[in-house]
Amino acid sequence: MNELMYVIQGAIFAVFLHNLVFSGGLGASEMFRAAQRNSEILLTSGLISGFSAVSALINRALTTWLSSQNYTIGWLSWRYAPFSTQLPGLQYVWHALIFALILLVLYLLVNLIVHFLPTSKHKLLFHKRVGAAVLNTLVISVPLLLFPRGAATFGFTLGMGLGAGVAFFVVTLLVNSGMHVLRQNKAIPSQFSGVPATLIYTGLLALAFTGFAGGLSLF
Repeated sequence: MNELMYVIQGAIFAVFLHNLVFSGGLGASEMFRAAQRNSEILLTSGLISGFSAVSALINRALTTWLSSQNYTIGWLSWRYAPFSTQLPGLQYVWHALIFALILLVLYLLVNLIVHFLPTSKHKLLFHKRVGAAVLNTLVISVPLLLFPRGAATFGFTLGMGLGAGVAFFVVTLLVNSGMHVLRQNKAIPSQFSGVPATLIYTGLLALAFTGFAGGLSLF
């Protein structure tokens, strides 16, 4: 039950308290692209949730294991301490490199699985969306945002990973519906129609969601 509560907390944190798309602009370019294609919103959001959650959990487990090991190379002895205050910049770089390798392995595995699926239009769409999801800044940032939270539990890590996709889904739906309304509004001057109006509308939404965070910075 405690872990379930942590999952809910992590999801709420990612969606409302610090909406990862609105507060940090993570995955914003992919969000605008998906908002113009209704058929891809759910698939892209699901892939982002899956990649974020799995990669964050693997990254957490591996980082915890590395932190418990001591390494000796000749006269040099050191310990991987990602959450310590010693050399925080260097530790952050090591953490980012480890996560990049994890993400690369996941990407290759998923593509390998998709390759052996029967050929269909859904397979081609899925294959196309996998690349956009795994290379999305939203997916890449989740473990790095969890990096300072050395005490982040399994449930919170899972919740934040899943919440990243939910945040993307919620924001994309809001922008998608807003774009339809803006297109039908004849009162908008021609100079502001299209992209300018959409950006202003998205900015107002971002301000509303930022109110949940109490004005705190995401990073």
